Order: sequence, then C-alpha cells, then structure tokens
Amino acid sequence: MAVTALPNRPGAELHAQYRRSGWWTESTLAARVRATIGARPDAVAVVDQAGTRSRTYRELGEDARRVVGLLQSRGVRAGDTVSIQLPNRYETAVIALAAHGCGAVVNPLLPVYRQKELAHVFDVARPRLIFTPGVYRRFDYRPLVQEAARLADHSPVHVVIDDEVEGGDVQLREVLTRAPAPWPATAAAPDAIAEIIFTSGTESVPKGVLHTEQTACFSMDAAYADLALTPDDVVWMPSPVGHSTGYNYGLRFALYHGIPLVLQDTWSPTEAVSLISAQRCSYTLAATTFLQDLVEECERTGIRLPSLTRFGCGGAPVPPDLVVAAERVGIGVLRLYGSTEGLVITWNRPGGPRDRRRNTDGPPISHVEIRICDDEGAPCPAGTMGEVLVRGPNTCQGFYADPERTAAAFDAEGWLRSGDLGVVDDEGYLTIVGRKKEIIIRGGINIAPREVEDLLAQSPEIERAVVIGLPDDRLGERACACVVFRPGQTLDFDTMTARLRAAGLAPYKLPERLEVLDALPMTASGKTQKHVLVARFTAPRPAAER
Repeated sequence: MAVTALPNRPGAELHAQYRRSGWWTESTLAARVRATIGARPDAVAVVDQAGTRSRTYRELGEDARRVVGLLQSRGVRAGDTVSIQLPNRYETAVIALAAHGCGAVVNPLLPVYRQKELAHVFDVARPRLIFTPGVYRRFDYRPLVQEAARLADHSPVHVVIDDEVEGGDVQLREVLTRAPAPWPATAAAPDAIAEIIFTSGTESVPKGVLHTEQTACFSMDAAYADLALTPDDVVWMPSPVGHSTGYNYGLRFALYHGIPLVLQDTWSPTEAVSLISAQRCSYTLAATTFLQDLVEECERTGIRLPSLTRFGCGGAPVPPDLVVAAERVGIGVLRLYGSTEGLVITWNRPGGPRDRRRNTDGPPISHVEIRICDDEGAPCPAGTMGEVLVRGPNTCQGFYADPERTAAAFDAEGWLRSGDLGVVDDEGYLTIVGRKKEIIIRGGINIAPREVEDLLAQSPEIERAVVIGLPDDRLGERACACVVFRPGQTLDFDTMTARLRAAGLAPYKLPERLEVLDALPMTASGKTQKHVLVARFTAPRPAAER
C-alpha cells in the first residue's frame, strides 16, 4: 500500500509561503548523499562497531545501490513502505539511503518492539519489506516477524542482516555481494511522504507520524545553521536510529550534510568516552540519561571531552546542575524541546545566555513559531503556563490513515497542539513544565499508559488498574502500575510482568513498580485522578514507614 500525502492537512495555505521563502526546497536526502559521493567519495561516512569499522561515502553509495537492486526486484515503488528494525549499524544507513533513493517511505522501528507493536505496524503501514537482525541481544527476530505477520495477515519480505545467521526470506550479506544497480532515474517528489514513524500518544494505539523530505530536510538545514555547524563537525549517535531522534538527528542529519556519522550501538559510558575522544565527535542529540552517565564517567576518570561542543539534550527534564557539571568536563549542553510530530522545535544556541542555556529549553528554531495557550485556546502572556502550540515548516503532514487524529492535532490556522505545558519568558525562551497528555517518557522513549492498562485489565485478579509515571533521577520517569484487586484476589509483581511480556509488550514498557490500593482516587465524573497518585507515591514517606 502506497503512502500518499494528506490533501486535507490543516494549514495547507502555509505551504506556498514556505516554498516562496525558500524554507522548503527541492533537496532530498538521497540527492544530497549522491552529491557528496561525487564531490568527496573518500570522505568518511559511517563509523560503527565500537570504532573498529569505517566506511566512506563511495562505499556507502555502492552498498546502497546493491540494496536498490533488491528493492526493485521485490517490486518497491515510490510511496511503498520499507520497515527497518535495526540497531545502530552501518547497514541501517545503507538500507535507509537505498529506500529513500527509490522514493520509498522509510519506517524506522525500535529493536525492542515485539509482536504487538510490529503487528500494528504491519496492519497499518503494510510494508513491502522489513529488515531486522536474525538474532540481536539474545533475541530471535525470525519468529517475531512470522508471528506479527500472522496477527496482521500481512507478510512483508523479511531481510535478515546477520553475517552468519540463516532465516528470513533474504540474507543481506548475499545482496551485498551483487553488482550495484543504477540509482533510479526518478525518485519521489520532495513534498511526498518520506517517513512514517510510529509513536505512542495517550491512546493505546500508536500513531504513524508522516514527514516529507521537505519537513525533514528543513529541520536538518535549520539545525545546522542555528548551531553554526561546519563540514568539520562529527556526529556521534548513541540514541536508537529506530527512534525519530536517532534517525533524523543522527543518521539523516549526518548523511544530509555529508559529515561523518559515528554510531554507538550498545550503551556504555566508557565506550562513549572512547569514541568521542578518538573520533573528535562534536555534535549529538540524546536524552538526559546519556548525558548524566557520560558526565559521571568523565568525573570518575578525570577525562574531559572538549570536542563535544553541541550536546542537544531533551526528551526528559534536564536539571540545570547537570548542565553545569557537563560544562566542567568540557561538554557544551544545549537544552531543547521537540517531538516526533514537530521534530526539534526549540533549541538553545552555542554562545547563548548561560542562564538560559542552563534553565530553559531554548528559543524556537529559525522560521518556527511557538505559542502558549490557555484551556480556551487564547494566547497566554509571557511567564504564564499553558499548552505549547507550534507552527512552521518542520511540522508533520498528519497521521497515517487517521484523519480524526490529524484534525484534532492541528487547528484551522495550522498550529500543532503539542499537549505539553510550557512557559515562554519575555525573551522568547521556552521552558517545558509538564504535560497535558499522560505519556510517560522513560529515557527519552514514550510509553502510552493506556496500552499497558488495557493489558492489565485482562488479568482476572485485577478490578481496576492505572499506570503512572514516577520521577526517576536517571531515566526521567519509570512506569508504576496502581491496581485494585477483586475481592479475595491477589497478584504478585513478577507474575504481572510475566503476563505482560507474554502478551507481547515491549520490555521498556513494563511497569517497574506495583502499588496495591483499596480504591483509585476519582473525580465526580468518574475519571481517575492520576495526579493524586503521582503526588502520593513521590511524597517523602514518614519516618515510621521507612
């Protein structure tokens, strides 16, 4: 099934303005990489495997053309979806470039997705092919794809990337021995859908966020200019490339600008320090967890990282004290705010006021507007908390096959409702203070409480259940299940999580705490007061209970 642009996307009258202003151009990722191959074929494109493997733009292009041949032989045409559920490896860049070069819609997926999430992707996006490892971190993806295909009644061609593991329909190692195919004569237009990224909101069913080459490439151009990057910069990416952060601000960002991409697969602060030092990495975008671990490793070893001048940090609260600690070990932290729908929306700049770099999430990216509104939709004055709305060439084109969600997300003037609460000061700097929506952000990855709640409700012992996010110093938040048992019933934590695993829930979504209650706090209209539970379980316990 081909993915096409949504003609009824609110705010469409703005598109002509973005083109006239030059904010939307004819650039595409594939065209930019081909230009780099022509101009600097021997420049380093990707470094992976803990710094032991390096590939040039010439090699990247040749391998991508081999995959182009595979995609064409399997009937992939412009607008078809190609799913990529891969770790942070060179092969991921190869496959993504090939798919974009064919005009396909790239669908990055987190390696931690299991049959429930994957079946939803197959059912909605109907990918022609899916690329996965055979076995990764002791998990076998071959039966996973088979089970997801059975549940969704859709069987994409399964390509396995391992060097030695058999299985799937095609082995990538065999594809990479073939002669490179020519680049397709024509590719998708810059205003055609180029990415579909599934992300969970407050609902249990993930939404497929749609970006074009124009919305994505605008964001790459704006960030490069606003952060004053140069061709000498080096991208370090520890964030998963199956997530919008790693894919767009790691893989796409580096390849689009023709600069080296240093991929870190398994998270290790020790390895991170070594990679950054050896490769002279200067830029990244990663969640607070990565920054905290990196700073602690530098403090422990006495190593400084002066090359890392642009550490874009968001996805979870960034404590001002952590920004200060990072400065002491040479890391320049630039707090930011973004979403899959709007990519990066605000970002502190290098050389910006120190107090704002430490205490705010920055001013808007160039040519992007933000507005703070009250519950009635009226703009709030500076210093007043309200919902963050965003409008600009960066916002998505809506949600795939979901016109109701699209209409609810955008107003008639093209403003995207974020569901996040923020304050803008009199200088235009945004600070996020909370969320209207109930999403839990664990280490920069979204967890939809309702999805977990729906599964908990299937347990015969549980009468009522809600899932809340509780603050965590390292990960930002952790999920806590608050349950009311049926009379005479009980359920222990290990059994509860085992059932959720068996239901296909991804490991990162599992509750990490269980609280048993006699009743849930409710409003007069029957809605659970989750904020009461959060306050209860984050308040210091009396000494007698410790």
